Amino acid sequence: MSLWDGWEDPMSVRCDGDCKVMEQLGERQDFESELSRLGFTHEAFTIYVRRARAPASGTTWGQNYSVCVTNVVTKRSNIYWGGPGEQWVSQFAADLASGFYGAPDWQRVERPPRRATRPRLVAGGPTRS
Repeated sequence: MSLWDGWEDPMSVRCDGDCKVMEQLGERQDFESELSRLGFTHEAFTIYVRRARAPASGTTWGQNYSVCVTNVVTKRSNIYWGGPGEQWVSQFAADLASGFYGAPDWQRVERPPRRATRPRLVAGGPTRS
């Protein structure tokens, strides 16, 4: 066992299951880029990847897989199909942008109330600051 076995970047999305199948295509990085672009933290999401099985034989197909994406904050999840001809990252990004997974992190942050501006007395009359 090497030092790097089981190590994940603390800024990356937690991925369980057969993650290598989508990592080979760079889809995990594309997924994380969409999260960042739309204002979500990576730590708020998990991914579970599972290879598709042939219905009759039960054998594992090498190219098709499902991706279950979960927002652990809002408890919302959805399953996307990956593999040749599938665009699961684009479908996920559309769901994320539409609000399916909740508001971006910057919208959930509680901001202090704005203070009212008071007139300032200066030579020549009051002004607003």
